[in-house]
Amino acid sequence: MRRPILIDALRRHLAGMAAVEFALTAPVLILMFLGTFQVTDAVGAKRKLGIATRAIADLTTQYTSISSSEADSILQSSNQIMAPYNAAPGTFVVSQIYVSPAGAATVQWSRARNGTARTTGASVTLPTGVAQNDSYVILAESSYPYTPTVGLAIVPTITMNEQIYMYPRLSDSVNLQ
Repeated sequence: MRRPILIDALRRHLAGMAAVEFALTAPVLILMFLGTFQVTDAVGAKRKLGIATRAIADLTTQYTSISSSEADSILQSSNQIMAPYNAAPGTFVVSQIYVSPAGAATVQWSRARNGTARTTGASVTLPTGVAQNDSYVILAESSYPYTPTVGLAIVPTITMNEQIYMYPRLSDSVNLQ
């Protein structure tokens, strides 16, 4: 039985097979590359947000007394720390929490950049191990809406959040003037 002429012709013309394979695999490879780039960029933004949050808490704990303008300057430092990411859409808050002898944690003072400061006197739930009776804790919080540069139709804006607790270093508390 004789093979059809078309099959014989295709078997002899293997030169186009590489082009077909490339056409089938190229979209998958491009999506993998762009996905890897986007995940790496998002991890970088999350890392920068963590560093900014830690720096805000760390700088605040080095004061015994701080003015509102000094606290605002510390919060503004997030611009340099977040670079090359735009820190403008981010929210940064630093607060001092007092834990009473009975164990109730309340906000003593709070300052914010691009957001709302915590309400003075408001109750706060601290993680286990952080709350020590009759002590003060500095709480730095940040929130950042990460917008992917590639694949906006596929991946929506991701809100990243960070929180860090630190104890004042040079005194029992950091007074806001």
